[in-house]
Amino acid sequence: MSEEREQRLQTESQIEAIETEIRTTQPLTSGKQPILTLRKNYEEGSNFDKEVLYLADSYASIRRVRGDGNCYYRAFLYSLCETTEELDRIVKVVEDSMARVEKCGYERFTIETFWEELLEFLKSLPKDFHDELNEENAVSDYSSWYMRMLTAVHLKSDPDRFVHFLEGDYFDIATFCQREVEPMGKECGMVQVLALAEYMGVKVDIEYLDGRDAKSTKHSFGPEDSKTTLTLLYRPGHYDILYKA
Repeated sequence: MSEEREQRLQTESQIEAIETEIRTTQPLTSGKQPILTLRKNYEEGSNFDKEVLYLADSYASIRRVRGDGNCYYRAFLYSLCETTEELDRIVKVVEDSMARVEKCGYERFTIETFWEELLEFLKSLPKDFHDELNEENAVSDYSSWYMRMLTAVHLKSDPDRFVHFLEGDYFDIATFCQREVEPMGKECGMVQVLALAEYMGVKVDIEYLDGRDAKSTKHSFGPEDSKTTLTLLYRPGHYDILYKA
């Protein structure tokens, strides 16, 4: 076995071990926890710690989401299910989405199962949906992937606008979607946040806890006049759900 191949296999083994540890130690979505439990993650007196104390003036609790690269989509779906005022409208958006997805060039037979899973879940949304959204390889995964499709469709619907938001070495929306949006496990940046919020017609408030200052910074995405607002917490590379005090 060549040295290069051996190194690649070792790297793949390490990645698999990390993914296994994440699956066995982190639920897809946790129960609510006091916001101040975040202080355990940071050095006392650091900017991160001060930001947590600042957040505690406005937020009472946090719901942690598994850090597997799909955390934004899982957090979005879970928070959306907790805000049912516009459930009928949301169901209609998802129901009508297949036509737009097909028009964008995706083949129905490859995505129909994922669409149906999300649609049927929302149509029959149980009052206690927590357990269902914590089942491995089930609703949460299927729905997260389909929401990735909706994100890609919205980005592709107006490439000249969204291309200016791309980071890194990306210069066209199609390549960006193929590599950073459609595959499971790919982290979500601001352009994906904006695209999904606009597609679903909801406002997403995100508190940024990034250690830059003693106060967190809030950014809002999606229509300002939306009746539905989802509130999430961003820490470098990760999203969780926030709840007001």
